[in-house]
Amino acid sequence: MIKYGFYKFRNNKFLKFKFKIVVIGIIVIIGIIAVFPHFFRNTYVVTIANKRIIKMDNIDEYVVYTQMEDGNVKVFRDANSFVELKFNSEDVYWALRINRKYEVTAYGFGIPSISSYQNIIKVKGLDTDQRNK
Repeated sequence: MIKYGFYKFRNNKFLKFKFKIVVIGIIVIIGIIAVFPHFFRNTYVVTIANKRIIKMDNIDEYVVYTQMEDGNVKVFRDANSFVELKFNSEDVYWALRINRKYEVTAYGFGIPSISSYQNIIKVKGLDTDQRNK
């Protein structure tokens, strides 16, 4: 009788509401994690030092090694991005020429220790006049 009384006060609607809130919360957190790096954009003037294709599970990852104007080395990745509506990463990669200067727009966080690099969105080649400055 006590057991029956305990379940009598249990509110099924409240549990369903709680479950919906948890599911919505998880979806929101995943959405924020997926979109959050896109808020951190930078534009760099770099000289392409080297390029590399890394193959992992039949997926090519394009990595671009650059040298900044101050002499520091910065590594970018060139990947397609649905959020940015960028689907031409292969074309961008093959258009980059070594020892040429470009203005690169990238987003994300660059954490080299975990092989996380900023993703290239836009590349603009600089004129020869701007290269010599």
